[in-house]
Amino acid sequence: MSSEDREAQEDELLALASIYDGDEFRKAESVQGGETRIYLDLPQNFKIFVSGNSNECLQNSGFEYTICFLPPLVLNFELPPDYPSSSPPSFTLSGKWLSPTQLSALCKHLDNLWEEHRGSVVLFAWMQFLKEETLAYLNIVSPFELKIGSQKKVQRRTAQASPNTELDFGGAAGSDVDQEEIVDE
Repeated sequence: MSSEDREAQEDELLALASIYDGDEFRKAESVQGGETRIYLDLPQNFKIFVSGNSNECLQNSGFEYTICFLPPLVLNFELPPDYPSSSPPSFTLSGKWLSPTQLSALCKHLDNLWEEHRGSVVLFAWMQFLKEETLAYLNIVSPFELKIGSQKKVQRRTAQASPNTELDFGGAAGSDVDQEEIVDE
């Protein structure tokens, strides 16, 4: 690891820790990395429509709620020794209310942001994109439909680590769960 990369990593992690509170950003203890929880800014009077096939709670219909917030997107990352000069951070992105296809689209955009910023630190740009532009980027408008009832498992997105880790999305998906979805491996 070059001293420039090490210094850039330390400076970036220190800056993130000073910008975000402990609920939003945590630096990892054992590795160069951490976890961020991104809370999206929802438009006023944002509605979700919950539908599903569970006879117990939804009876094959649905209901609509006005909400003020959604569960956060969670970005876990690890910085390789040659970041930011050569390699991007390794990362996983999860969000209980997004489909695997939507998460894959966000991951691909984070990859593109790395390419645009290659050689520079990128975590703050990633976090700002996820916080401010996720809804527009995924064309999510009110009312946003959440389908409940599918217990589907998909692979997490990893840039360079553990591609066999599975993530259970807790039954919530934002698109038709019957169709085959293309997932960013």
